[in-house]
Amino acid sequence: MAELRTVLTTREVPTLLTTSMVGRLPTAMATLAVLLLIRGQGGSYTLAGGLAALLTAGAGIGQPMLARIVDRLGQWEVLLTAAGVSTVAFVVLAVSGADHPVVSAIAAAVAGLATPPLEPCLRALWPHVVTDGPVLRAAFSLDVGVQELVFVVGPLLSVAGVSLIGHGGGVVGCAVFGMVGTLGFATTRTSREWRPTPSTSDTHGSPLRHGVLVRVFLVALAAGVPVGALAIVAAAFADRHHASSITGWALAANAFGALLAGLYGAVRPISGAGARALTVAGLALAVGYLPLALPLPVAVWIPAAAIAGVALPVVLTVVFQRVQLLCPPNLLTEANAWVITAFGLGAAVAALLAGIVTDHLSNTAAIPTTVLAGALFTATVCLMSHRPDQETELVE
Repeated sequence: MAELRTVLTTREVPTLLTTSMVGRLPTAMATLAVLLLIRGQGGSYTLAGGLAALLTAGAGIGQPMLARIVDRLGQWEVLLTAAGVSTVAFVVLAVSGADHPVVSAIAAAVAGLATPPLEPCLRALWPHVVTDGPVLRAAFSLDVGVQELVFVVGPLLSVAGVSLIGHGGGVVGCAVFGMVGTLGFATTRTSREWRPTPSTSDTHGSPLRHGVLVRVFLVALAAGVPVGALAIVAAAFADRHHASSITGWALAANAFGALLAGLYGAVRPISGAGARALTVAGLALAVGYLPLALPLPVAVWIPAAAIAGVALPVVLTVVFQRVQLLCPPNLLTEANAWVITAFGLGAAVAALLAGIVTDHLSNTAAIPTTVLAGALFTATVCLMSHRPDQETELVE
């Protein structure tokens, strides 16, 4: 508890957390916002899943590219430029919708590519803001916990936006929150004064050149699969019960379970960041989603969705601790972005495939098929990536 108190009382930490949380809301809102936009206008699950996949995959590509520029130029200029482009693209997507699928596809891809790299930027700031050791571990856990709060609030904001201004309301909300939050974060003193670490001759290149980091990224990708599939699974479950609002509540419940686990981790920081800890956490995540394959009543299925989210912050906390431990300092922002990219790629592919499966199977068959396939993939990747014999750090 003392470590968490230290983090929260450190200069600008509350501002950094709050603004980054607002700026990251589109990440939590976008999939459901696109789904509500397209389905509300009579579009198919395949189109909705495809647009969501383009948006998420675009972010997955854009985050490392923008983070690499941050590692060379600094944060605030890159963040503000990206926010401006992404905001315009979201507005275009909201206007085009299901009536102009090609325009919507381009807008979704651009919105994703230009997503401001707030998350890797904040992770790069933590070692400069708080002291190393338990306090830094508490900061990472708190960061992950706050991120889950985003995923609690985000789906509900998407639903609220649609209720207030129509089918495109959630997508418009993505534009507004992304711009406001990024502006607040980028203009903080800590972000403006952050300077990249000069590279040395032996640490040039990309984090992808280091096998030990790639295995961490693969676990992050696997962790994104059940999370990405959940939006489509929840929508299919809601259709089965003829209540579209179930979708938002299920996603919010899933994030709420992760939020509680993340906050607990901030109070009791995780001490282990080894390959074994990461594998165990990944397997727990896969197992946690299995009950969602069962034909449970709504009153049980939504709490099960909350329980399914509990292991996610543990996985992400260990992932970011390992990146901090293993990565050369001048590549840290990019490495953190590759974690987000890997997670987003897993979520994007899962959303796309889940949409196709749901369009071609009945809800009764599509839900267990999607859930079981996602859990199996996550468990398999976590087991295959476990290399306890290669724990050598990349930095001294």
